[in-house]
Amino acid sequence: MARDTKQETRDRVLEAAERLFLVRGYTRVTIEDIASKAGYTRGAVYSSFAGKDEIFVALIDLRFDRQIDSAWSSLSASLTSEARLATLGRWMAAEFERARDWSTAEIEFAAHAATKPALRARLADMQRDGRRDLAAFLSEQCAAAGVTPPFDPEMLALVISSLARGLMVEWMVDLTTDVAGAFTATFNALLSPVGAPCPVPDAPLTH
Repeated sequence: MARDTKQETRDRVLEAAERLFLVRGYTRVTIEDIASKAGYTRGAVYSSFAGKDEIFVALIDLRFDRQIDSAWSSLSASLTSEARLATLGRWMAAEFERARDWSTAEIEFAAHAATKPALRARLADMQRDGRRDLAAFLSEQCAAAGVTPPFDPEMLALVISSLARGLMVEWMVDLTTDVAGAFTATFNALLSPVGAPCPVPDAPLTH
C-alpha cells in the first residue's frame, strides 16, 4: 500500500485535530488523541508539526482563509449597495452559528498562549495580519457599496473582530444570547450611510 505523502499526512492531521478541537476544546486534546483520530503514530504527527500548539496555529490560518473564500463566494459584483451590506452582514452573522465550538477552543488557546511569550508574540502577529486582511476586504466591500467606513479600515477590523470575540464569550456562557442579531445590528449600524435605515437580513445565509 502506498504511503501518504508529507502533505497528505499534514492534511489528515489537521482534519483530525480540527474535529477533536471542535468537540473537546483545546486543552482536553492531546497529540495522542490527534494521532489516533488521524490513523497515525505520534511520530508521524511530529514529523509534520512540532506539537499541538503548531497544529492549532496552522488551523487558525486555514480557517481564516476558508472564511474569506466563503465571504467572497457570498457576494456578487452586481449587488446593490444595500444588498451588499446586508449580504455581508448576513454572512458574518451566519459565521456565529458555525463557529461557537471553534471559538471555545480558540479562547482556550489564547489563554494558553498568554503564558508563553514566544507563542503569544506569534499569535499577536497572526491577529494583526488577520486584521489587515479583514481591513482590506472590508475596504473593498465598502467601496463597492459606495459607503465610507466610520473610521480607519484597520480600526474597523479591530472593532469587528473584538465584537465577534466578545459576543462569543457571552454565547459560551448563555446560549440564549442573540449574538448573531447583536452582531448584525451593530455591523449594519456601523456601515449604513448616515440617515439611511440599517439593512436587516430576513434569514441567515446557509451553505
